[in-house]
Amino acid sequence: MKSLSKVFMAVVAVVFCASANAAKPQFPLLPSAPYDTIIDGQKVALYTIQKGKVAAQIINYGGFVVGLYSPDKNGEYANLVNHYDNIKQYFNYNMGMIGPALGRYANRIANGKFTLDGVEYNITKNSGQHTLHGGTKGFDHTVWTVVKAKKDKLILSCVLPDGLDGFPGTLTTTLTYSITKDGGLQISYEATTDKATVVNLSNHTYFNLDGAGNGDIMDHELMINAGFITETDRSNIPTGDWGIVDGTPYDFQKPVRIGDRQYSPAPGQGGRGGFGGFGGQVPEGMVRNYDNNFCLIHEQQGKVEKVATLYSPKSGRFMEVWNNHPGLQVYTGARTAIALESQMYPDSPNHDSFPSTTLRPGEKYKHTVIYKLSVK
Repeated sequence: MKSLSKVFMAVVAVVFCASANAAKPQFPLLPSAPYDTIIDGQKVALYTIQKGKVAAQIINYGGFVVGLYSPDKNGEYANLVNHYDNIKQYFNYNMGMIGPALGRYANRIANGKFTLDGVEYNITKNSGQHTLHGGTKGFDHTVWTVVKAKKDKLILSCVLPDGLDGFPGTLTTTLTYSITKDGGLQISYEATTDKATVVNLSNHTYFNLDGAGNGDIMDHELMINAGFITETDRSNIPTGDWGIVDGTPYDFQKPVRIGDRQYSPAPGQGGRGGFGGFGGQVPEGMVRNYDNNFCLIHEQQGKVEKVATLYSPKSGRFMEVWNNHPGLQVYTGARTAIALESQMYPDSPNHDSFPSTTLRPGEKYKHTVIYKLSVK
């Protein structure tokens, strides 16, 4: 009897271990070696954070999100974000379709200037006649100091000096990446200044819920809780007017297949089968691509609330976007991925009717966005 009991216990132990191993996520993580280097005497490395069925990989150069992993409806894992394969490629980053931290002012400032407290500031123009994502030496070209690296959390910090790219004030920022208990990648900023300045911090990760490089996002279904967009001119600078989304290609108040609104010509029509083709005449009621700020509806100002969703019927992956900021810049680029940038409005320093982006000494800027992943 004792022998049979031992055999039974051994079988139970084997089954238990096999079940545990089967349930353990098999993340296809990127190797760390290609991202390891030293810049200006500071260590740059690839950091992995994980909790439950979600993991993310971040480098402390530029705060780039290099990997984001979650299972599809069949339990298979993939990297859901666009990325480069080594640190040298990130050195040459110039607004490419990958995911850096953005600051001190994400998005555009018209004509590279603004007035604050009666003083006109001329800032670096790096997008034609305008400033984009903070100029030439913003967060995306900064080595961040690693404050703490834990299993499910990475805390970084950086200091942008007064006058850098023409902006006033020494901006001290703490950036925290964490995996929430309900399967979200949370990105949180806190910033202070020693002089009045303008601040708009964001992240420019590009998502494809079928896996980065695995087709386009035309079949993804998008919902945005927004009744207006900020209208822009041909160079994507806000005019100061509001565009009502009702009945337009910008109406995502209910889930809509992106390809039903965005023109994606076939090869015979001058395109490349949906992989970035821009040829052909855009049909009425559609757009060529999206690069627009949506004015989000929040029930309570400053509270982290659900503002958008993204769903892929192919993989079954479902993503909720939660934030506490008034804007969401939607950019579909070459149709292979989508950026959902939580932010203040573009060019706010030049529009009194927009939510203020002014930060003064003694105040603390706080911004949180969560990309929560699941399947359905």
